[in-house]
Amino acid sequence: MEQKPDSIATLIKERKTDQASFVKLHSILCFLMTRFYQAPCPKLAHFIVSHIRLVIEHPDVAASPDCGALYLQLLQQWQNISAVLLQQKQHPAAESKNMH
Repeated sequence: MEQKPDSIATLIKERKTDQASFVKLHSILCFLMTRFYQAPCPKLAHFIVSHIRLVIEHPDVAASPDCGALYLQLLQQWQNISAVLLQQKQHPAAESKNMH
């Protein structure tokens, strides 16, 4: 099955931040966070963390201390979300006990 060149999987695989525009990176990040809101899962949270790192590495973000600080805070929040989801996935029985 051939993948469309503009599919999200193709966009995520583009790892060279020097060739990707900031707008494209930010748009993909917004899309990923929207998808996560619709259907939270650890794998998607991990993709979001990886993508925030790409945004932070972008020259436009690196050149702006305020912008960099904003994305670093976002990275920390998503790392926490990812860690909690991964822990819940690894220990589902403990999570169900806490809910009762």
